Amino acid sequence: MAISPRYLEFLRSTTQAIQDAQKPVRILRALSWPVEVARDFFARGARELPRPVYGASRDAAAAVTRFTELEARLGGDNEMERFLRATCDSYRTAARMLASVGSEDFYRHSCDLYGRPESAIRDGKTTNLELARHFDQVIGEYAGTDLMGGEPAVYDDAAAAAELSRRLQGFFVGHPIRVEIDDTIAANAVAGADVVRLKRGARFSERDLLQLEYHEGHVHVATTLNGRSQPMFSFLGSGAPRTTNMQEGLAIFTEFICQVMNVERLRRLTDRILAIHMSEQGADFLDLYRFFLEHDHTEAQAFDCARRVVRGGRVEGGAPFTKDVCYLDGLLKVTNFLRVALTRGYSEYVQLLFVGKLDLDDIPLIAHLSQSGLVAAPRYVPRWAQDLNFLTAYMSYSAFLGRIDLQVVRQHYEEIIERAAADWPAGEV
Repeated sequence: MAISPRYLEFLRSTTQAIQDAQKPVRILRALSWPVEVARDFFARGARELPRPVYGASRDAAAAVTRFTELEARLGGDNEMERFLRATCDSYRTAARMLASVGSEDFYRHSCDLYGRPESAIRDGKTTNLELARHFDQVIGEYAGTDLMGGEPAVYDDAAAAAELSRRLQGFFVGHPIRVEIDDTIAANAVAGADVVRLKRGARFSERDLLQLEYHEGHVHVATTLNGRSQPMFSFLGSGAPRTTNMQEGLAIFTEFICQVMNVERLRRLTDRILAIHMSEQGADFLDLYRFFLEHDHTEAQAFDCARRVVRGGRVEGGAPFTKDVCYLDGLLKVTNFLRVALTRGYSEYVQLLFVGKLDLDDIPLIAHLSQSGLVAAPRYVPRWAQDLNFLTAYMSYSAFLGRIDLQVVRQHYEEIIERAAADWPAGEV
């Protein structure tokens, strides 16, 4: 892909303008709830709907106009300008969403950005809700067993911050990463460019810490730093909302492939999608709070999970924030992409996933830019994405499993398992 100096300057000025325009579009920050909301909720006996108040939407409304203007600059019919138009459209949709907090329009824009539980994957049939229900059914088989007992939380927030900082320094050699404690976030952890924020008061098991190290550090922080260090296209370090799906899918895939995923974590991801679907059907915050309690979440966890679902939307139900759909939806997309790329002999595309914040549809453009030397190889890449020998072997086997008619095979093995689980008849050996 040859780019003239004049056109390159046009791209640089346009991407810088996009960088500047997106600064007021801080989705999670704009949707955060003050700590007083939780305090008041529990002080009233957890029986009344919370009443969060969000900041003014004037900046978001102005951003809508600015991104419309920027998109109008991009009339070229080439991969780069299509990518930049999609980026502008993504930010504009996010700005419209923030400008309509508390309404059904908020939910509609959220669905445009992140999808919804009943969104279908590329086969046109399978939905995120089906995967969530599948996981929920499997997890239900282990209710009351040791497998659902969780692991001891051996780190308080301060100890977790210190230990996570030490581990991240070993991965991000030469680039200091701060780990801070924050009382404004709904999740246990949120990653920024060179900072990971942990929720104040949260406690962490050893596996929790590994999940944060790989998910937040090796994916979210790594893609940010790799993108920002690009010599020509540093805007790749700023994740437009359209990249959230792949970012979260890549992070969840990393948890699986690095063997730090567990049933408790999977239950949280599953329950959030089920709760989003409940909210779409009219469940209010109290219904969601009770749902999470029934699924063995603590009172504090149930409040935080319900808050994740309704923040920015309507606590009365009917208009949830659908971002949490991205975790399982993105997992399916990243897994299937890796299956196809590696079985077709394109192992070099694996590390392209880490050059910055991308959507999978951007891979053709990034591959061409990489081949032309306009996009540099990523500096920070998790170990699993470097071990292409193992990954190719594993994904080729996984791809073949996808061709098997599981319904036929399942009957055979269910019979074996049922016989193994049954009591032996008296007198038999």
